[in-house]
Amino acid sequence: MPEINLLEAIRQAIDEMMAEDPRIFVFGEDVGKRGGVFRVTEGLYDKYGPMRVIDSPLAESVIVGAAVGAAMNETRPIAEIQFADFIAPAFNQLVQEAARIHYRSNGDWCRADGGPAPPTAAASTAPSTTARASRPSSPISPA
Repeated sequence: MPEINLLEAIRQAIDEMMAEDPRIFVFGEDVGKRGGVFRVTEGLYDKYGPMRVIDSPLAESVIVGAAVGAAMNETRPIAEIQFADFIAPAFNQLVQEAARIHYRSNGDWCRADGGPAPPTAAASTAPSTTARASRPSSPISPA
Protein backbone atom coordinates (compact mmCIF):
# COMPACT_ATOMS: atom_id res chain seq x y z
CA MET A 1 0.00 0.00 0.00
CA PRO A 2 1.47 3.37 -0.98
CA GLU A 3 2.02 5.98 1.69
CA ILE A 4 -0.24 9.02 1.51
CA ASN A 5 -0.54 12.12 3.63
CA LEU A 6 -3.50 12.94 5.88
CA LEU A 7 -5.17 15.26 3.37
CA GLU A 8 -5.01 12.63 0.63
CA ALA A 9 -6.47 10.05 3.03
CA ILE A 10 -9.37 12.37 3.86
CA ARG A 11 -10.00 13.02 0.15
CA GLN A 12 -9.99 9.30 -0.60
CA ALA A 13 -12.37 8.60 2.28
CA ILE A 14 -14.79 11.32 1.15
CA ASP A 15 -14.62 10.07 -2.43
CA GLU A 16 -15.32 6.46 -1.38
CA MET A 17 -18.24 7.52 0.83
CA MET A 18 -19.75 9.72 -1.90
CA ALA A 19 -19.42 6.91 -4.45
CA GLU A 20 -21.31 4.53 -2.14
CA ASP A 21 -24.04 6.86 -0.86
CA PRO A 22 -25.78 9.44 -3.07
CA ARG A 23 -27.12 11.20 0.05
CA ILE A 24 -23.63 12.42 0.95
CA PHE A 25 -22.56 15.89 -0.13
CA VAL A 26 -19.78 18.33 0.80
CA PHE A 27 -20.67 21.89 1.78
CA GLY A 28 -18.13 24.58 2.61
CA GLU A 29 -16.02 27.52 1.56
CA ASP A 30 -14.13 27.01 -1.73
CA VAL A 31 -14.78 23.24 -1.79
CA GLY A 32 -16.13 23.28 -5.36
CA LYS A 33 -13.97 23.93 -8.41
CA ARG A 34 -11.11 25.20 -6.26
CA GLY A 35 -10.97 21.99 -4.23
CA GLY A 36 -10.78 23.64 -0.83
CA VAL A 37 -8.05 25.72 0.73
CA PHE A 38 -6.03 22.54 1.44
CA ARG A 39 -7.24 20.81 -1.75
CA VAL A 40 -9.05 18.09 0.21
CA THR A 41 -12.01 18.16 -2.18
CA GLU A 42 -9.90 18.54 -5.32
CA GLY A 43 -11.45 16.61 -8.20
CA LEU A 44 -14.70 15.87 -6.36
CA TYR A 45 -16.59 18.73 -8.02
CA ASP A 46 -15.78 17.37 -11.48
CA LYS A 47 -16.65 13.83 -10.42
CA TYR A 48 -19.88 14.47 -8.46
CA GLY A 49 -21.06 17.85 -9.73
CA PRO A 50 -22.31 21.08 -8.19
CA MET A 51 -25.27 19.48 -6.40
CA ARG A 52 -22.97 17.34 -4.23
CA VAL A 53 -19.90 19.56 -3.86
CA ILE A 54 -21.32 22.93 -2.89
CA ASP A 55 -19.50 26.20 -2.30
CA SER A 56 -20.95 28.08 0.64
CA PRO A 57 -20.81 31.73 1.67
CA LEU A 58 -18.05 32.78 4.03
CA ALA A 59 -20.23 32.09 7.06
CA GLU A 60 -19.41 29.16 9.30
CA SER A 61 -22.73 29.35 11.13
CA VAL A 62 -24.48 28.95 7.76
CA ILE A 63 -22.33 25.94 6.86
CA VAL A 64 -23.06 24.14 10.12
CA GLY A 65 -26.70 25.26 10.30
CA ALA A 66 -27.37 24.09 6.75
CA ALA A 67 -25.62 20.80 7.48
CA VAL A 68 -27.81 20.27 10.57
CA GLY A 69 -30.95 20.97 8.55
CA ALA A 70 -29.82 18.73 5.70
CA ALA A 71 -29.05 15.87 8.09
CA MET A 72 -32.51 16.23 9.57
CA ASN A 73 -33.87 15.64 6.07
CA GLU A 74 -32.12 12.33 5.45
CA THR A 75 -29.02 13.52 3.65
CA ARG A 76 -25.48 13.08 4.93
CA PRO A 77 -23.66 16.42 4.74
CA ILE A 78 -19.95 16.86 5.22
CA ALA A 79 -19.50 20.40 6.56
CA GLU A 80 -16.09 21.77 5.65
CA ILE A 81 -14.75 24.40 8.05
CA GLN A 82 -11.39 25.56 6.74
CA PHE A 83 -9.70 26.43 10.01
CA ALA A 84 -10.50 25.48 13.61
CA ASP A 85 -10.12 29.15 14.52
CA PHE A 86 -13.30 29.87 12.54
CA ILE A 87 -15.57 27.37 14.32
CA ALA A 88 -16.69 29.87 17.00
CA PRO A 89 -19.42 31.46 14.84
CA ALA A 90 -20.90 27.98 14.34
CA PHE A 91 -20.83 27.11 18.04
CA ASN A 92 -24.51 27.91 18.56
CA GLN A 93 -25.49 25.64 15.67
CA LEU A 94 -23.44 22.79 17.11
CA VAL A 95 -24.43 23.07 20.77
CA GLN A 96 -27.91 24.55 20.70
CA GLU A 97 -29.20 22.92 17.54
CA ALA A 98 -27.34 19.77 16.44
CA ALA A 99 -26.78 18.42 19.93
CA ARG A 100 -30.36 19.02 21.08
CA ILE A 101 -32.65 18.67 18.08
CA HIS A 102 -33.67 15.12 18.91
CA TYR A 103 -34.81 16.12 22.38
CA ARG A 104 -36.31 19.44 21.32
CA SER A 105 -38.44 17.75 18.68
CA ASN A 106 -39.11 14.42 20.40
CA GLY A 107 -37.58 12.80 17.32
CA ASP A 108 -40.15 14.48 15.06
CA TRP A 109 -38.36 17.17 13.06
CA CYS A 110 -41.61 18.92 12.08
CA ARG A 111 -42.62 19.74 15.64
CA ALA A 112 -41.06 21.98 18.25
CA ASP A 113 -42.08 22.85 21.80
CA GLY A 114 -44.29 25.92 21.92
CA GLY A 115 -44.51 27.05 25.51
CA PRO A 116 -42.96 27.10 28.96
CA ALA A 117 -43.57 23.41 29.62
CA PRO A 118 -40.97 21.00 31.02
CA PRO A 119 -39.89 19.75 27.54
CA THR A 120 -38.47 23.21 26.72
CA ALA A 121 -35.64 22.73 29.21
CA ALA A 122 -33.30 21.41 26.54
CA ALA A 123 -33.72 24.66 24.65
CA SER A 124 -33.67 27.29 27.34
CA THR A 125 -31.81 26.45 30.52
CA ALA A 126 -28.16 25.83 29.69
CA PRO A 127 -25.84 28.83 30.05
CA SER A 128 -23.33 28.93 27.23
CA THR A 129 -20.35 29.44 29.53
CA THR A 130 -21.07 26.09 31.17
CA ALA A 131 -21.34 24.42 27.80
CA ARG A 132 -18.12 25.94 26.48
CA ALA A 133 -16.18 25.26 29.67
CA SER A 134 -17.09 21.58 29.57
CA ARG A 135 -15.65 21.08 26.08
CA PRO A 136 -12.08 19.83 25.61
CA SER A 137 -9.61 22.58 24.70
CA SER A 138 -12.10 25.28 25.64
CA PRO A 139 -10.66 28.76 26.21
CA ILE A 140 -12.99 29.07 29.20
CA SER A 141 -11.96 27.13 32.27
CA PRO A 142 -14.69 26.01 34.67
CA ALA A 143 -14.63 27.92 37.96
